[in-house]
Amino acid sequence: MPKILVVDDNLDIVFMVKTVLEKNGYEVASASNGYEALKAININLPDLMIVDLTMPEMDGWRLSMKVRQDERCKNIPIIVLSGLLSEEESQPESNEPYNVLIAKPFDVFKLMAKVKELLEAGVK
Repeated sequence: MPKILVVDDNLDIVFMVKTVLEKNGYEVASASNGYEALKAININLPDLMIVDLTMPEMDGWRLSMKVRQDERCKNIPIIVLSGLLSEEESQPESNEPYNVLIAKPFDVFKLMAKVKELLEAGVK
């Protein structure tokens, strides 16, 4: 069962994403900021991360950078969710620390399709 870490300070979004992921057979952990996410990663290395870009204490961009610098988890696929984006979904530049950007508000079914695609492709 693939493990997914959802990192967002909006508890409603965490609840919605976690519920849908669990109903689709994924094991899900959550964190409300980058520091909590790093602790969660040390406890149970995820197969994929879904990360909000704007969070208190440590934002999603800094978290993604730290994950990419860690040899154990540098290849974990990262989907970034952001209310700062104007496009529904875009591919990041090659030097960005994440695999996919998805704008908020987002379609949960499209998010699920991207999760499945990244996990099946073995993007690591």
